[in-house]
Amino acid sequence: MNSVVFNGAFGWLHPADGSTGVVLCNPFGYDALCTHRGWRKLAERLAAAGLPALRFDYPGTGDGAGMEDDPGRVDAWLASIGAAVHHLREWTGVTHVALVGLRLGATLAAVAAERIGGVDALVLLAPPVTGRRYIRELRAHRQSWLSTSAGMGAVPIADDDAYVEAFGFGLHGGDIAALSAIDLMRDTRAPAPRVLLLDSNGSNLAATLAAHYEQNGVLVEQSGFEESDRFFLEALYSEVPAEAFARVSAWLAEDAGSVAAQSAQGEQAAAVQSAHSALDPQPHMRLARHRATERPVAFGHCFGIYCEPDVPLQDAPAVLLINTGAAHHIGDGRISVLLARRLAERGIASLRMDIGGLGDAQPSAPEVNLDVLYSTALRDDAATGTDWLAARGHARLVAFGVCGGAFVSLHVCAVHPNVVAAYGVNLQKFTWDGAARSPGEQRMVSSKTYLRAVFDADKWRRALRGQTGTHPLRIAAVLAKRAARRAVFSAAQAIERRTGWPVALNDARALLQGIQAKASQMRLVYGELDSGLEEARLQLGASFAALRATPSVRAVILPGLDHALFTREARDAVMADFEGWLSAELIGEAANPAAALGLGDALPATRAGATAYIGSPASN
Repeated sequence: MNSVVFNGAFGWLHPADGSTGVVLCNPFGYDALCTHRGWRKLAERLAAAGLPALRFDYPGTGDGAGMEDDPGRVDAWLASIGAAVHHLREWTGVTHVALVGLRLGATLAAVAAERIGGVDALVLLAPPVTGRRYIRELRAHRQSWLSTSAGMGAVPIADDDAYVEAFGFGLHGGDIAALSAIDLMRDTRAPAPRVLLLDSNGSNLAATLAAHYEQNGVLVEQSGFEESDRFFLEALYSEVPAEAFARVSAWLAEDAGSVAAQSAQGEQAAAVQSAHSALDPQPHMRLARHRATERPVAFGHCFGIYCEPDVPLQDAPAVLLINTGAAHHIGDGRISVLLARRLAERGIASLRMDIGGLGDAQPSAPEVNLDVLYSTALRDDAATGTDWLAARGHARLVAFGVCGGAFVSLHVCAVHPNVVAAYGVNLQKFTWDGAARSPGEQRMVSSKTYLRAVFDADKWRRALRGQTGTHPLRIAAVLAKRAARRAVFSAAQAIERRTGWPVALNDARALLQGIQAKASQMRLVYGELDSGLEEARLQLGASFAALRATPSVRAVILPGLDHALFTREARDAVMADFEGWLSAELIGEAANPAAALGLGDALPATRAGATAYIGSPASN
């Protein structure tokens, strides 16, 4: 596959020598993050069937140019689909083009096909038939998330607000109205001669749309999309809808076969060879607003986007942005892209990368699970990213990561000579104990949240009626296990303090002591209710007293942080804290991070809008 850039969009061309090409139209936001791995596999399947495929990020999404709150996003997305069709023809020499859209991408694909004309086939996978219905779904998802432990404390968004979002990705201002106004029954009649429609919810809307197209002379094939429920899950758990994708590939290849029968193979091969030479061997995206240029790069089996500022800040370290869990390199809520471009405006270079077969790394990992995400192999892959940056002249590097990315950041900082600092958000584990994690401990829920559930009368009522997924008694058992574990650790730590004899090896402390000995910096940032904070207190003491022995390691609580940084407020708080810490500790632009951020002095406890510093000399 070849990386490509066009009209503010970033994408991948999966070449093949067929005469029918396919443009894959991404879903929006969290759907795109969840399905990235499977979407790539569909592109690879199509290319293997002789259908060159182009998948891409719309402007203001993924690695595309611009921001999600720029005006006119919906129009820009529709225009980018037209540009993708044009460039696919130019790059591959195909004579016929099909569009395949997923979720909102299916809605956009139908509208774009109607507008541009000349689309030979259209595949709609779980399409929202109306934009208004899709907006309602986003609001419902957000509301549902607010009722979970992960969304506890998030700022509500009113239905009449000029912002709609779910799981970190949003629509703004006039684009809400523009999308709400789309109705496929009204805005499309015959977007393509052939349409394959796979519906996920069994509503009458899809059948009505199919009948509408048939009345306008379209040959429509309609069926269910039962695998969609397992596809639209967090990237770690998302399952590729093998049956649906096999059907899509066969249906498109069927059409391509009739096209090929009408084409002269010699002429087609010559056209393809000529078109392939038109590909830019070194694609790049100019970001005038951010005074930077971004380039896709490959090193070893890893992939990354290098964001290079026009005017580098002297003596500033470069930043390595590592995958959050199994999500690809843009990060939840697109935080890696947002942070990279903010840093570029200050003259700081960065590399956001895919490691361990994640995202667009080559090849894609055959399986992704927690043992993979917390393996030393990912630390070694991150080290190849630091080596690549060092070879570019960046002698000092800072690793940044959230959750699993925080784990990798911590470990690469401990071993790589060029990594002078690491910043980890909501670190869940200092070392990985694999099978020692019981099923009840898999969920990232703090004991404080669990305690609220145990004493919640409504939860007991629902449990007695069999209406809750986790019974309060099971929660109580998890809390008891955690309390026993804390007691064992506390006893061991007390004996060690009094006698000086280590009762048991503490891998977490040894890791942080190694970072201290290496003269590197480490900043651990937690949300008030994150379960990682509990793990840190277990390993380092209830008041983080162990950090007194490692003054280069700091732990802080930032109010309002959800685990994955799904809210704007959480992302903004983390990015501001990171930039302030970077300035104070590694660039020397401010006296201390708290002052640089306007957050006040170090505090012994958290209060709204303030940072709580834990385990530092100032707070002990």
